[in-house]
Amino acid sequence: MICSINTGSPILHDNKLPCKHAHMIAEQGNMMKAAKDVIADIPQLELLRSVAEPAMSIAPPAAKRVSKRMDRRIERVLAVREDREQDNQRVGYLARPFILCGLPFKKPKTSTTYYRRQNGDEVLEITASPDYGLPFGMDMEVLIWVSTLAAHGRKNNGGRIPRVLEFASGAEFLKAFGLPLDGPSYRRAQDRFLRVFYSTWFFGKKNQHRAKMFRVHFFDKIDLWFTRDLDTPTLPGEEFRNNRIVLSEAFAADLELHLPPIDLNAIAAWSDKPTVAYVYMWLGWRCYTARGRVEIPLMGPGGVKEQCGFDGYEGPRGTRRFRQKIIEILNEIKLAWPASPVQVIVDEGHNGEDYLLIERRALAIREAAQEQI
Repeated sequence: MICSINTGSPILHDNKLPCKHAHMIAEQGNMMKAAKDVIADIPQLELLRSVAEPAMSIAPPAAKRVSKRMDRRIERVLAVREDREQDNQRVGYLARPFILCGLPFKKPKTSTTYYRRQNGDEVLEITASPDYGLPFGMDMEVLIWVSTLAAHGRKNNGGRIPRVLEFASGAEFLKAFGLPLDGPSYRRAQDRFLRVFYSTWFFGKKNQHRAKMFRVHFFDKIDLWFTRDLDTPTLPGEEFRNNRIVLSEAFAADLELHLPPIDLNAIAAWSDKPTVAYVYMWLGWRCYTARGRVEIPLMGPGGVKEQCGFDGYEGPRGTRRFRQKIIEILNEIKLAWPASPVQVIVDEGHNGEDYLLIERRALAIREAAQEQI
């Protein structure tokens, strides 16, 4: 038996909530004043809360309190949706290799200095410095921000990607992703830049017939203003432009060829959920390159699990858990991108196989927003 699980579930369209949920939503209303003008309807709020905190749908309403972090995420995700509907998306960029082969989602063990991801013929390998470790998780924000700086630098460089990028302060990076302007955030940003800088990256195509790989350090030089003397260091003003990054020639050349746009506000909304942020970018790329209907198995060679780099989920139980994981991720993405033509198809037959269905080509970044760049 084949059934479709459309991630824009009936909760998104039916304004009648079960009684056991209605009281909980009413009590949480005061916590959502900052997002009041953004929320389209209460069922959408309930869906996002159920995705992020599944236990809330089971526990008595008074037994759980929504965290401030969860409230901020709700506000940001719904703001992403509103910006999209008003053609007011904040467009950023990421080099194509990191959309096809992303970073590890979780922090690797300290002793781990090698990482490999393969997506079809596309391969990404990283060798890290033992002093700084492998880039992981939301270190992707460094790559996104640098790619975005380079893209905007084309305007004053004859349409070419500049190799030298300058910016006033670390505050610019923190503001780009809605991160706190405080000492701990600044030091975490420093660690992210250093992990990327001290790593050697190999990417390209490799199969049984041919290997065409590139070895690069993404940054040839960095000169960044950091301090560990104060818990909350004073950040330089706009006139203080002593932060400089020199892109490697190979990285700049790849940006010339491939520079897929992404929604910066969406990445900021999921700044503490690298799995959702990456799947969102990956789906945006797959929907953009789709030529008609596309079916991608959840498991097995070339499946979603392999393409997105998920670890674990072995055996029949792991398969069911992974299916639920993807459904939850797609539900959250649907709130920011309601028109996403993606759903999970579940085949419960003996020889059936669950798969991700992309119904048609679609754009995560609306054309009107891209034209403003």
